[in-house]
Amino acid sequence: MTRLTVFALVLAYSASAMFTSSANEANVNAVAESDGLIAFWDFHHTEDDKWTSLHDPKLPVRPFPISIRQIGDPKSYSIKTWPNKDEASSLQFDATGPFGTAVRFNRGYLYGAVEREILDNSLLDLSGRRPFTMIAWAKFVGRRHLVAGIWDEGGWDKYGGQRQFALFAGLFGQQGTIAHVSATGAASFPQSIARGSQYARLRAIDGQAFESGQWGAMAMTFDPEKKEVRAYLNGKMTPLLLTDPVAQSVWQFKDEQAANPFHFSLPIYSPRAFVLKYNGYRTQDGISEHRLRIDLQNRRLTYEQDGAGSRTSKRFRVFFDIARNGTRILDREMMLDEPPGREVLIPDNVQVAPGDEIYSRLEAFKETAWEPVGEIVKVKVQAGAPFTFGRALGLGSEDPKHGSELYLDGVAVFNRVLSEQELKRLSFCNNQGHTVPQTVPPTK
Repeated sequence: MTRLTVFALVLAYSASAMFTSSANEANVNAVAESDGLIAFWDFHHTEDDKWTSLHDPKLPVRPFPISIRQIGDPKSYSIKTWPNKDEASSLQFDATGPFGTAVRFNRGYLYGAVEREILDNSLLDLSGRRPFTMIAWAKFVGRRHLVAGIWDEGGWDKYGGQRQFALFAGLFGQQGTIAHVSATGAASFPQSIARGSQYARLRAIDGQAFESGQWGAMAMTFDPEKKEVRAYLNGKMTPLLLTDPVAQSVWQFKDEQAANPFHFSLPIYSPRAFVLKYNGYRTQDGISEHRLRIDLQNRRLTYEQDGAGSRTSKRFRVFFDIARNGTRILDREMMLDEPPGREVLIPDNVQVAPGDEIYSRLEAFKETAWEPVGEIVKVKVQAGAPFTFGRALGLGSEDPKHGSELYLDGVAVFNRVLSEQELKRLSFCNNQGHTVPQTVPPTK
């Protein structure tokens, strides 16, 4: 570690030295005093030697502390106990952002995490149809990938993963803000055999690219009433038309599709309530998705179909089963058939727990008999993923070289959809990526 890095670390941990600029303080206050703030990490405020979050005191939340982690090391650390001093893994800081306390997150060598046991079932555990906004004040200095969010790829297995929501950059050949959401936690279109169908594909992509080495306020919103996900840069949403090739293989779109704003009608994944999709059928036959909504919390199963054209004449049904340590915990398989929207309830005496395995299959009636369609889908019930900074988890290869190289000066999550005017006011960056002081009073 260089003398400059050591000096920066000392300054970062000193509350009196870090806030030398009144503009930095004004910018922090503008975010911290905004309505609906679930969490705001400015990388200045600490508790028990960990960066922690500010929030709207009217909301029933507590601060969310950040642990410092490295891929391959099972331990989590605080600022003082972080042991790594090499160039790739050392704590480094940048005072040029809007809050003046930016931390370098470097791929898997150094990333931040709010552990799942801290955020689980809290307002930060955004899922279902809850509206939200997330803003990250970031400066990329290398590879672009995840900025912040709850996003575990599950090793790129089509039926694995614990993805909820996250801000990205550098995906889909784009260099702007990418607002990713997931209903399945796993692949968005497991029914597709197109290249890349093992990945999540539901995302808004802002049409404005930004350069590395410049500060930008990246933001995403989810409005469940409008069924829209939007991506922003410095408070502006730049529309973009971009048809994803995997989605195209399923839906057979005739026109280019809007990538910003992006239409998203399903609920966001939760480990307690998620969408399961089936594979092995011909979407050209008229049905582009067979889905089973699994709500373990309310013990509800709902079978759904979506078509891209005329309905096929075939009849369909799905089966559902749960096993624990290889032994069925249901008395017998549960079945749901048409019409779509039909619900059944999991028996009251069945308590599903993390580690249990869900088995489900799709069948079609052909001429005189029911026949299986595709593979039996197997999904493990999981406890959920952490909220991470600078690194997505479960990237197929747990190599510390994967992930983002960026400085983060702040991340804020709100329980409502902020307007474009509010996002512009809280961006603190002009179009060239230069930071500007806050001059407008916060929203109250």
